[in-house]
Amino acid sequence: MQRRTFIQVLTAAFLGTSANIRDAYSFSRPKTNFRHGVASGDPTHDGVIIWTRVTTSTVGTANVRWQVASDIGMRKVVRDGTFETGESRDFTVKVDVDGLSAGNDYFYRFSCDGQSSTVGKTRTLPRGPVNQARFAVVSCSNYPAGYFNVYREIASQDDLDAVLHLGDYIYEYGMGEYATENAESLGRVPEPRFEIRTLADYRQRHAQYKTDPDSQSMHAALPVIAIWDDHEFANDSWRDGAQNHQLDEGGWQSRRDAALQAYFEWMPVRGAADGAATRIYRAFRWGDLASIFMLDTRLVGRDAQPNAGNEVTRDSIVAALQNPERRLLGAEQEDWLRTSLKGATDTAWQLIGQQVMVSRMETPDLEPLVDRERSPFFSPEQMDDVIKASKSHAPQVLDVWEGYPIAREDFLRDLDEYAVNPVVLSGDFHTSMAGNLVPSGGDRPVAVELMTGAVSSPGMSAILPDKIPNGVRDATLAQNPNIRFLDIAHRGWLSVALTADKCTGEWHLVDTVLSRDYKTWKAASLSVNAGEIKNGLA
Repeated sequence: MQRRTFIQVLTAAFLGTSANIRDAYSFSRPKTNFRHGVASGDPTHDGVIIWTRVTTSTVGTANVRWQVASDIGMRKVVRDGTFETGESRDFTVKVDVDGLSAGNDYFYRFSCDGQSSTVGKTRTLPRGPVNQARFAVVSCSNYPAGYFNVYREIASQDDLDAVLHLGDYIYEYGMGEYATENAESLGRVPEPRFEIRTLADYRQRHAQYKTDPDSQSMHAALPVIAIWDDHEFANDSWRDGAQNHQLDEGGWQSRRDAALQAYFEWMPVRGAADGAATRIYRAFRWGDLASIFMLDTRLVGRDAQPNAGNEVTRDSIVAALQNPERRLLGAEQEDWLRTSLKGATDTAWQLIGQQVMVSRMETPDLEPLVDRERSPFFSPEQMDDVIKASKSHAPQVLDVWEGYPIAREDFLRDLDEYAVNPVVLSGDFHTSMAGNLVPSGGDRPVAVELMTGAVSSPGMSAILPDKIPNGVRDATLAQNPNIRFLDIAHRGWLSVALTADKCTGEWHLVDTVLSRDYKTWKAASLSVNAGEIKNGLA
């Protein structure tokens, strides 16, 4: 194990020219005018999005100068310009820089009223032959739940090409709700203190997350390719509603549109909010090595979860699970993915970044495993219901692909038919996991799934506390031979390394998010060879 303390990282940032440039970013602070840091994302072969937010007393608009250079000293400026921002976009600045060279590192900064931001580093997509690439994969960064030590670890790496953020970048809950029990002691009380519903609320919550020093470090060090999940809106969202949205909270469309506007203002993603017509699914090409498809399993095509609503019965859930019309991606996105996969067979790998677990995960009998008195999320009586349901080994989470089994079979069939070496990347479940994706009735995988743990949100072990150490984890693995690795106790991130011949997933975990003094270690490393997907993970 490696222990990284605040003092050690801070010292490393000032050890001269040999110090890692990412560590130098980690504790630099922007001037007052740029208190939310800088970020970049959605790289293309000749461009990238660069982002900041200017804090100013100006009423109306402000002119912000931006520069992109080929050196960290910003002496060799290759592109520059000005961007007019103002109250209508919450004084955020998002520039789609073009005219850059493929596969190059660039540096960027902003200035306004004589003040300059910190310098960020970004990278354009490569063309042609690419020998290797390495990505950090993250999800579920919950500000009041704990420190973003995972982001700090990613910022300290010196061989990453980009960060793939699979959603739950913010959480909508208010103080006293989910995962806020340590917020006061950590100085991370959510702003505003109540559940967010309006445009002003969502803007304020995004702004708070962007003040986090570890988030700023990661964003300044690497381009981020992001998609949303449910908590950028409300828990368990779908096209027409959410579990955490009630009728007395106003119309769902108004809340969704407010969240969408704030998301596109505050995130380094290309595009703009357009209500129900908004599209976040898109593709990136890493030379001849990889095609990356980022999907939307949340808003654009998702039908309501089978256990959503007030009139849910066992029969209604069974009927919903057997309904072939119920979809997770929607017909338009399914068609887009099939067409995109067909056009990507000349890349060695196809990475499919999406939000929720695809693998089947049956629940073991929890009665001998779980301490029914210690769950902070369920009362003992509720735990009794969970334990009773577990005896049939039924899946207890229907917000994932398990709740859309026919759509999942169609998804796996498309991967088998149109992709060459498909690797599905997932988040949402607060669990580090690797699995082989085997169609129903099949005996060989058609793809593999690599799931990242949460940046800070509580894991399954907090919800289902063990009677014996690792009891739930070990029983879950025994119940599900398709699952090759599982950690339900720790926060962490996933590293995905690619060569033309091999894809390797490595799970990096931290022992705590309740202190800035923490331990980190590599918990597992699993690989699959190109052309051998049907042999599964090894």
